[in-house]
Amino acid sequence: MSRLTIQARLTAWYFLSLAVIVALFASASWFAMRASMYHSIDRDLGYRMTSVLPFIQSNALNSPEQFDRVFAGSADSPIVGIFAQITDDEGNILYESNVLRSHRVPVFAAAPPDGAILLSTVGERGWPVRVASLHIEVNGVELNVHVVEPLRDLMSSLREYRIDLALLTVVALLLTTTAGYWMSRRALAPVEQIRRQAEAIDPANLTARLYVPPTEDELARLAQTLNAMLERIETSFHSVRQFTADASHELRAPLALILTAGEVSLRRERTREELTDVLQKVVREARHMSNLVDNLLDLARGDVGGRHTQIQPIEICSTLRTLAAELEPTATAKGLELTVKLPANEVHVLSDATDLRRLFLILLDNAIKYTESGAIRISLAVDGTDASISIADTGIGMDESALPHIFDRFWRADKVRSRAEGGAGLGLSLAAQILERLNGSIAVQSAPGKGSTFTVRLPLASEPQNI
Repeated sequence: MSRLTIQARLTAWYFLSLAVIVALFASASWFAMRASMYHSIDRDLGYRMTSVLPFIQSNALNSPEQFDRVFAGSADSPIVGIFAQITDDEGNILYESNVLRSHRVPVFAAAPPDGAILLSTVGERGWPVRVASLHIEVNGVELNVHVVEPLRDLMSSLREYRIDLALLTVVALLLTTTAGYWMSRRALAPVEQIRRQAEAIDPANLTARLYVPPTEDELARLAQTLNAMLERIETSFHSVRQFTADASHELRAPLALILTAGEVSLRRERTREELTDVLQKVVREARHMSNLVDNLLDLARGDVGGRHTQIQPIEICSTLRTLAAELEPTATAKGLELTVKLPANEVHVLSDATDLRRLFLILLDNAIKYTESGAIRISLAVDGTDASISIADTGIGMDESALPHIFDRFWRADKVRSRAEGGAGLGLSLAAQILERLNGSIAVQSAPGKGSTFTVRLPLASEPQNI
């Protein structure tokens, strides 16, 4: 059934469930009819028994001769038309109606001695009869009185009723299954329309959207969900296209410079100083390309979850002091003052040692690159269950319109200055990806000519201490 269409499966399940329901209803109806007819016959047999017993008792009948004589002359008695069989305790027939004798009915079972009427059905495969039996005593003789009603008409009526039910069941199933097929086809028509529209969407043009039915049902929500998915796919597709174009551009520039430097150097003999200068350019651009490729690989691993992150408690103050000491010569060479304001107590955050070091190395490196004069300040404060680390500089700053884009890949506020500094616009993208893995966050405050402040929040590894 799994290979069938949804429409065919719905119709099949509808047919099967309806067939079970109709079969149960038909069976219950037949048994109810049968019980009702048997109940009516049993009630009539009870009435007939009340007519036969007074007749036997009033005539003190207890022998075959008496039964034959009295019953033969009872044309006007109330027992006329009643089929009866009277037996003694030994099973001998004392009297039997001619109709019963002609059909050779067996000797019926004796009734219980407690005076209750025993109801039974005899001869179902031959001449079926319903029997009401009662044990009585007449002048000291134990008798079993059996009043009989033939069941042939009842059996015939039940057979006809069963046939009628079967025919009606087949007709009802055919009609309702046809209606179910039509309804399922009509109900699934919008799904087929959505399928055709989705199939017609050109991979080269993802601006097309599916038709949303003017309803609030499941199909309308499905179309809305698919349109939202197409929107995300289109956005991702444009991002990948832009990413590829930017990466190609970033790689093309150093390659062109390396190629140009090599070709110019080979045109004529060069002095040692000239060759040294060319090789320094080649090494610088090769290092830039290597950093770019490393950053691209890190971003790609982070996108697919391929980078292993070992979250554990890490003492962050020592990490920040170590980074400040490593970068202080670079800051001093540019005439910058690098200050650190950290608590005396240890502060442990949940992080990965490698990711934590790279995160703050990116932020401090950017602060040094884009600060011509002034100072860079590193500070830490405990805020509730988080550690808040700020890196503030007095650099060139950024316009407010640029802040929403600074974490986009290959985006740079000052492309000329960034290219000259060796940046490719991937540092802050890596920082944002690292913070996503570490369950942290980052915020930026900046203004042109007034510097920038990056504030990182990381979860504490334990209850904060008094600082």
